[in-house]
Amino acid sequence: MKQQTIEEISQWISSLDERHIVLGYGSLFSKDSRERFSNIFTKGVPVTVNGFERAWVTRSEQEKQTYVGAVASSSKQLNAQLIPAQLSPALQQRERDYRFVEVNHDNVLLNKSGISNYNSAEIASFQQALAPFNLWICETLKCAPATQAYPVHQTYIDTCMAGCLEHGGIEEAKAFITLTQAWDHPRVNDRASPQYPRAANVSQEVTEIIDGLLQPL
Repeated sequence: MKQQTIEEISQWISSLDERHIVLGYGSLFSKDSRERFSNIFTKGVPVTVNGFERAWVTRSEQEKQTYVGAVASSSKQLNAQLIPAQLSPALQQRERDYRFVEVNHDNVLLNKSGISNYNSAEIASFQQALAPFNLWICETLKCAPATQAYPVHQTYIDTCMAGCLEHGGIEEAKAFITLTQAWDHPRVNDRASPQYPRAANVSQEVTEIIDGLLQPL
């Protein structure tokens, strides 16, 4: 993971042609997954989003699985990534169990993970660079807990956490765990034959790190 300065991040944001930024907090964390399955070719910038809670509550009737979802909650927060992307039919299809909700800029803060030279003046420049953009988060349409019929699949967890590790390191992956509710779910280990349809390619080295972080759960 290469550290970036806030100045570098602000310059990158200012150079973007796309006016929409999605706050990816699940499988969109993964560069590999979003490139191969949604044709989104961009880096991600770790942020914290206030006003939403992430939990294992998004049921996919079509895919017979349960995914993380964002639920509005004024006192909660989740970690995410800034991902410039058109709200295209392909992305809408990927996120068909959610709705895109616009997020106030004041609720989006830079994470310290993966960033050097962290000071108030640079944070102000970041907020200024972000101001012209529309920020969107995928809110769960209908909350339902995971069940044996709609379990959580390990390759989905791997996809989310591998993306956290890639862009924000161990601390970002830990934040994914601590800022996600309802971990007491039925889980299927499908690594030998991935059942999550947008699974990232995750190395054995990374899966071992993920297993270590999930061990207390």
